[in-house]
Amino acid sequence: MMVWLGELGRRRMLVRRRFVVATTVLCGALAMAGCSTTENGNAQPSATTDQAVATAALWDPCTQIPDSTLTNLGLDVASKRSGILGAEEPGWKICGWEDSEFPPNYGVGAYSTIHTIDEVRAKPTNIAFSDVVVAGRSGVQYRQTHNDANEECSLAFPTASGFAQIDLLNISTKSKSMPPCERLKPIAEAIVPLFPK
Repeated sequence: MMVWLGELGRRRMLVRRRFVVATTVLCGALAMAGCSTTENGNAQPSATTDQAVATAALWDPCTQIPDSTLTNLGLDVASKRSGILGAEEPGWKICGWEDSEFPPNYGVGAYSTIHTIDEVRAKPTNIAFSDVVVAGRSGVQYRQTHNDANEECSLAFPTASGFAQIDLLNISTKSKSMPPCERLKPIAEAIVPLFPK
């Protein structure tokens, strides 16, 4: 009985960590665009028909990043989550994974969107911008004000449709001993070449 309760506690902790990763790593970029509104407490999608068509044409990180690449980077392919807690977001293609340790130490998110780098720069809660070159591709590095410098790092790169992004969130005390941008660098070097031009 005690063993079962201990396992149940570990599973609940993992679910809670996955929720944190999903809502922080995968939702962070979305707040910039105001992807939906509420009316009388009900969510109202803001996507137009044109936006729906553009969304359907976006590069999808869940299908375009090979499992072998993720495994070689130390990510758990079984932890893959598409969209925001399983729900697709108009104007975005989103995928996230956790590292293969139990419990996970960090989460990685990859996105493509119809929104622009200028929108990323204009969002007041995006800070600490610097220009970067990853795998020969120019982009921008930044973080969000609701995460500390030792927690999160985001890298965004312009594309023909908008931009593609990869980010990392340190979710354990152990993982925060390595700066997130340093941890993200080898992951980005492998994944950024797969981003659309």
